[in-house]
Amino acid sequence: MRAGPRRDILIFDLDGTLLDTMAPLADLFCDMLRDRCGVPPTLSRPVYFELAGQGPAPQFTEVLRRIDLPDEALIQELTAEYWRIAETQTVAPFPETLPVLTSLRTEVRMLAVSSGSTTESVKRKRRLTDIDRLLRLALGTDEGVTDMKKGPGHFKLIRQSLGLTEEQFCERSAFIGDASYDMQVGRNAGILSIGRVSDGNGELLSSAGADHLISDLTELRAILDLPADSPAAKRIFAPQPPFDAVLDKTETPASDV
Repeated sequence: MRAGPRRDILIFDLDGTLLDTMAPLADLFCDMLRDRCGVPPTLSRPVYFELAGQGPAPQFTEVLRRIDLPDEALIQELTAEYWRIAETQTVAPFPETLPVLTSLRTEVRMLAVSSGSTTESVKRKRRLTDIDRLLRLALGTDEGVTDMKKGPGHFKLIRQSLGLTEEQFCERSAFIGDASYDMQVGRNAGILSIGRVSDGNGELLSSAGADHLISDLTELRAILDLPADSPAAKRIFAPQPPFDAVLDKTETPASDV
């Protein structure tokens, strides 16, 4: 396990970490492949969870590769349909999400989201679930847009918006996610990586680079050593130009980027 300074920049994955949305999204993915391509869920479901966190395009690509149907046009069509249907689904946070985020935000923690969902999807989900007021930044993934990608691109935007060096950012940040990909990008960036275990995937998260495992968000405080009266709890980060378009100037609600 990596040890070091207290972490006061907390970056969360969205689906499956803050929001209890993975099961219906997995069902949607599998149903689409069964109905459109005749792929059984016994093949598609494991791929969905193996590549969770990267968005549906890589997941569709891998399933179609396994059935020898590498059709780029079909992948794009399936991906567009997936997002269209996903935007009609009900979303809800895990029971502990709002209390935990409220506690952290009250202590002036820097809270952000780095998601593999599209920017529009992230906007919708954070507003429907009332987490909008608690986040300083909420970033989605948009293909073809520089740095608008879960993990490295988002980390760069967050770091630059705070005016930190890479070393400072790595020392003071933690990335919390529920997928192997989340742990991989956190590890590759040199950031403390915390895996939320679901469906018995703890071993996979550890293998992917998780420094710690949690069963829910209430376990974060002990791992991060964040007492309410700590100096870190009183540290406020002001946005630095030219990134004020990315970082909300008032700190709440989260930026629309």
